[in-house]
Amino acid sequence: MNRERARLEKIDRKKLPLAYRIILKLPKPSLDSFPEISPGIFWTIVVPVFLILEFFLSLFLLVALHFPVNIIFAGIVPTVVFLIFARITVERLINSFNAAIADQGFEWNIEKVTNEYLDCIDKQKTKKEKDS
Repeated sequence: MNRERARLEKIDRKKLPLAYRIILKLPKPSLDSFPEISPGIFWTIVVPVFLILEFFLSLFLLVALHFPVNIIFAGIVPTVVFLIFARITVERLINSFNAAIADQGFEWNIEKVTNEYLDCIDKQKTKKEKDS
């Protein structure tokens, strides 16, 4: 029981392995200028379009530049894109785990919640009866 409880504790960023801590130290691009978009739209529309454009940029760099420079630039662009997406993915994974699975100190008192709900319904019924 104690071992299972230890697995479901909140993820502490300081206790993560070195590779994850390095990824989380990378700068994250600011999307403050864009309107708030849902994660589904981001991962199903924005990311594939961006990856397709990145492919064509790498292809252009391979063709337009001379030998040593074209390989370097064509290798830098996908590496930077991968690091940005790895940073975003790791951060979202940690945040979603901490929000959904880790013990956040909620007290699940079903009887208390049910009584509050029934009291609320009774108040609404009495209010409707008074208004009628």
